[in-house]
Amino acid sequence: MAYLDRKVRRLQWRTSKSRLFFAVFIMLIAFTGALAIRYYAIEPILLRDTAMQPRIKEGSLIWVCRLPQCIDKATFGDIVWAKQPNDETLVRKIIGYPGDTIEISDKGRIKTKQKRFMWRGEDSFIETRKFYVPKQGDTIILSALNDVEEDYILRLMNEQGLPLTIKSTLWQGNREISVERIGSTKLGHRLVSLKELDVLPWQDRRLIEMQIRQAEPGNSPIKIKRQFFMEGDSVPMDTFIVESDNYYLACEKGNHCVDSRELGFFTKERILGRYIKQPDIAKQFVLKKLQEFQKTILPIKKKEKPKDAPKKNPPKIKAEVQAINVDERPDLRQNVNKGTDALSDNRPRPNVNRIREIRRPHAPKAIDPKPATEPVKK
Repeated sequence: MAYLDRKVRRLQWRTSKSRLFFAVFIMLIAFTGALAIRYYAIEPILLRDTAMQPRIKEGSLIWVCRLPQCIDKATFGDIVWAKQPNDETLVRKIIGYPGDTIEISDKGRIKTKQKRFMWRGEDSFIETRKFYVPKQGDTIILSALNDVEEDYILRLMNEQGLPLTIKSTLWQGNREISVERIGSTKLGHRLVSLKELDVLPWQDRRLIEMQIRQAEPGNSPIKIKRQFFMEGDSVPMDTFIVESDNYYLACEKGNHCVDSRELGFFTKERILGRYIKQPDIAKQFVLKKLQEFQKTILPIKKKEKPKDAPKKNPPKIKAEVQAINVDERPDLRQNVNKGTDALSDNRPRPNVNRIREIRRPHAPKAIDPKPATEPVKK
């Protein structure tokens, strides 16, 4: 009785409206969850440049995790989706983590705390430079920065909204010379303007120093120094406190690619997501759960074979051997006699009384019913 009751309840559940409502409700929950994951957790990104080749090809669709937990776990070598100062986005890998010291040479050799590698076709660093990637709470001494670090820290100060005023001076060793001397130098095929001197990148300032060094007498090096002032204040700034962790992002290849070499450090707020290395695992997990749900809600019935159905046996090849008495077949005896007449007298004649075997084509080898040497009984 208990078995029948369970079977009746099962049949009633399959044909009831509550089952259909439950299935629709589950589907709505799954659809809502997928939308939430799509817009708040996972973002598909289509790469439109060759910056990450050969690791990721141009036109590839990748998935990035936008959750704070994913961004917090980003480490050296991870690929992230970041936002530039002009609000455009890019996909680059992390080669500098907060608190790291990076050294880049003009040959493209990279030295970090975690790894050493080499770019091909490096064209941004005209000389070897070493710089520090600041982390949240660091106090930066501005007078101790080199020319590369000055550019990167200046971008951070502008990003934090500090009202700054910059003053550039020209020095030969410990002697200050007129900054007007810079007006006679060239960048490419044009003369340098003093108005752009304060915001020129470190590569251009280095080229200007080299030109003045060749024209000025003496052995003392030429150096363009910059001083930072708060707007409306005549006292130079000595320190700067970093408010957020910073990352140094780079392309997979070295040349013809925009990354932190030109854009500077990327703060944590500008990191939008981290590349999911194995999105197929999540996809397979979801498909597996959907299949299990389908089996429980909509079970698939297999076709049952009838019990009385005849079994089909594969055909067997049977070897058939016929024993023929040559004496009872005159036609065969005549053919045998003709064959024996063609033989010479010195050769032994075949025994016409032996049994001949005639096998069908493609039949397996069979065993004679009687030995070939046994005489035939008449």
